[in-house]
Amino acid sequence: MKSLDSCVPATIAGYSVRIPPVSWAGRIADFDRGAFGRDAWPESLWRDELGGAERTYLLLEDEPDPLRSLGEIVAVGGVSYYDDAEILTIAVSPHFRRRGIGHQLLAALLNIAEFYGANRAFLEVRAAHKGVQKMYADAGFRQIAVRKRYYSDDDAVVMLRES
Repeated sequence: MKSLDSCVPATIAGYSVRIPPVSWAGRIADFDRGAFGRDAWPESLWRDELGGAERTYLLLEDEPDPLRSLGEIVAVGGVSYYDDAEILTIAVSPHFRRRGIGHQLLAALLNIAEFYGANRAFLEVRAAHKGVQKMYADAGFRQIAVRKRYYSDDDAVVMLRES
C-alpha cells in the first residue's frame, strides 16, 4: 500500500523537503512575513494549520551552514484534502523566486491531494499577481471566479484544476 511518504519528494529543486512539526510555527510565521508581508499568517494560525487534520504542509530548506543546526527556509506550501483539495499557500523566499521552485512545490502538493483521493483542486490568488496566475494556469488551473476585496487592497482570482 502506498504511503504519504511515497508522495513527498526528498528534494525539490535541490532543497531538502520536510513536513514541518507544529513546534516550527514561529519559524514559519517569520518566514511567511518575509514572503507575504501584511498578508502573512500569524504564528497562532500556523500552529493550528500545522497541527490540523486533513492537510499537509511541505517546507523546503537549504542545507545548514556549519554554524547553524537549521537551514534557511526556501519555501513553504500547504494543501488540504477533503472531497476536493485546496492549495492553502505557496510562499517562496524573495531570494529564491523565478527558479521554478513554486511550480515544483505545487506539483508535490497536488500529488499529495491525489493520494488522498481529491479529483479537483481550488485556490485563491491575488488578482494583481499575474505571474503567479500563469504558474497555476501552466499547471492546469483555470479561473472560475473573482472574489471582490478578498484581500484588503485587492481581489482574489479563484482557480480550479480538475484531474
